Amino acid sequence: MSEAEGGSGKVKAVLQGGPSTLPKTFPPAQALIADRNRLVISHCGRNVHFAFTGRLLGLEGMTMPVAEWMCSTAIAE
Repeated sequence: MSEAEGGSGKVKAVLQGGPSTLPKTFPPAQALIADRNRLVISHCGRNVHFAFTGRLLGLEGMTMPVAEWMCSTAIAE
């Protein structure tokens, strides 16, 4: 799960897939909602892109959106 800040506040998302060095459960990552369909996490010098699936998952008494890994890109300098 990641806590992401967006224009409408914070959202917690369950992350599926992605680099093996990115924790799958409750990653302590800074995430940015790129648009209503995607979020981006800066991790190990790269941007890791996830897409919201439309699925919801109940975890720790909360219902959270599920985001699946799409790709990783270099961080522009």
